[in-house]
Amino acid sequence: MTTTMAATNTARLPGTPPICRLPPELLIEIFVSCCDDPSDELTPVVLGQVCRYWKDITHLSPRIWQHIYLYEHHPISISHDQALWWIYQSSPLPFDVRIEAHTMDMILPLLSPVLSQMSRLQKCIITGTHQEIFAFTQYDFDRGRECLVDELSILVKGISALGTVGTNADSDSSDSDRPYSNIFRVHGPSDGPPELSLHLSVYALPLASAMKPIPITSLCITEFSLDVTTDVVRMLNFLKCTPLLETLHFAGWPQEGEPILAGSLFPVHLPRLRILLVRSTCSVRAILSHIDAPALEELYLEHTNVDFELRTEPYVAQQAPPEEGESDDEAHDFSQSPWSDHATGMGLRALLKRSRPPLQVLHMDYADMRTKDFRWCFDRLDRLREFRIVGSDMSDRVVGMLAPYRRRWLAFGLANLKEADDPRGSWAVRLPSLTKLEIWQCQRVSGDALVQALQERVRLTDWAAEEGRGQTMESVGIVGCSEFLVQHEQELSGILGGRLRTT
Repeated sequence: MTTTMAATNTARLPGTPPICRLPPELLIEIFVSCCDDPSDELTPVVLGQVCRYWKDITHLSPRIWQHIYLYEHHPISISHDQALWWIYQSSPLPFDVRIEAHTMDMILPLLSPVLSQMSRLQKCIITGTHQEIFAFTQYDFDRGRECLVDELSILVKGISALGTVGTNADSDSSDSDRPYSNIFRVHGPSDGPPELSLHLSVYALPLASAMKPIPITSLCITEFSLDVTTDVVRMLNFLKCTPLLETLHFAGWPQEGEPILAGSLFPVHLPRLRILLVRSTCSVRAILSHIDAPALEELYLEHTNVDFELRTEPYVAQQAPPEEGESDDEAHDFSQSPWSDHATGMGLRALLKRSRPPLQVLHMDYADMRTKDFRWCFDRLDRLREFRIVGSDMSDRVVGMLAPYRRRWLAFGLANLKEADDPRGSWAVRLPSLTKLEIWQCQRVSGDALVQALQERVRLTDWAAEEGRGQTMESVGIVGCSEFLVQHEQELSGILGGRLRTT
């Protein structure tokens, strides 16, 4: 016996109350009308608790479940369960979501279970501190995707206004307190489907315990001002809620935060992450050391150099035994930022050791390392095609690492270019896939070292490329290096020709 037949038979039983004698179709219309008005009483559930007949009716029609009302004052776990249950019960019909939140920090946690079920979402209404109505039906989104959001951008304003449970202690807000006027923004090419991004201004990143996994592919986290101190532990825990992430941008401020204690950091696995940008933070080591990104192809480190000693990572001193490379640089080369050089180098080492990514692009813009860190990384970046470094204190020793060197018993390719009359071994180059090199504003590198290293390298790699045994330089840019003079440019132009750029 089907549910419809059972409900109809129940209505025909002697002694059944008049309201229960109404046909199911009419009861459904009444229930839909009751559920249309915003309420935090979980109306469909309440109606289904009246009697077995009404319970059968509420489970019979998806129309009763088409409006999801989520409130900040409910426990977040209940709101998550409610959203998922309503979405399931309303299938295959479209549904609306209404969120009432008196703090911006709770909008994303409340919205998180919906982001993975957006193919049927037709409207989102946000009330409370932020007022916004977004109609998904006005745009020709690709409804074949479960998540319509292409990018999530979070502006962190600081934790000083937060209570102990991770919400804003002061619910009053002005326009200046909300740098993002609209959460939903539509953009994209004119010849393709529109793209949707979410922009949120919060006091702190959401707690991982308050989130459901969100299937976004691009995430940008920006710290708003010097009032914000980077909470690396909270950020890494939040990243665990983005397992499908492909692009991650983080921009902070070069100031120390609270010390990171031993046992508080755990690696986050991001199997699809291809692009990572870390900018202006003293936490570069903690971030790079605890991201597992086996598919990473592009890494951008920007403005991480600082001229003061970093004291935010006491957990490092408690590691036993110390990590490889933790000792001082044996080269003793000059640096204006020795502490951040150490942190950046150790962070990059940890990232490469853990993930072994097929890194193809490495940009270091005022983000330096020690000489031995360059050596360690260059020996392991066999797939790197593009290397750009700006404002580095690197010495001639680092530049010399680009020149060929002798090595024995090597495999086929640039790592095994034997000369017929050379019984001592073979020639090899570090970064054997390198085709584009950019060196900008590096004032401690001499022109003679650049000329010698690049002439030797290009002479060898050009021959190898002609033989089909490797890659050679396609573009070399040396800009703003005070020790690289006109005569050096002329010498390099002899072998590089039009591949050399100095302006």
